[in-house]
Amino acid sequence: MKRVWVLVVSGLLAGCGGGSRHGSVTVPAYGAYPAQTISGSHSPAECEKDARTFARDGLLVLAHSGANAAYPADLYYMIIREDFTDFQARRCDPKLLGAELRRRLTEKQRADLLGDLPYAMADVVRRALAP
Repeated sequence: MKRVWVLVVSGLLAGCGGGSRHGSVTVPAYGAYPAQTISGSHSPAECEKDARTFARDGLLVLAHSGANAAYPADLYYMIIREDFTDFQARRCDPKLLGAELRRRLTEKQRADLLGDLPYAMADVVRRALAP
């Protein structure tokens, strides 16, 4: 699944260039989930909300992955992918994401989440968590 995610997130990041305060990101199709374009305008309040949502949904990814999970985390990956895309389309400061993840997740949970994320998304999150 991670190889597909690398392509998905690479597509996300390719759509995030430019200095505009408004952006849109097209997410390729994934399995039964169709391609979609997510647009957003920069808003500090919405960026903070997106960071909180990403952290909350990151906890759900962790809860539904691993050997003890009752069922696969695919749904939660799709949800967190949309959270990430919305955050990127709004041109939010990644440091907001890092601060929220440090506030809501333990160090071990952050490490586990990074291990579960696709490489390109994990790279952005890792940089957001950097001091």
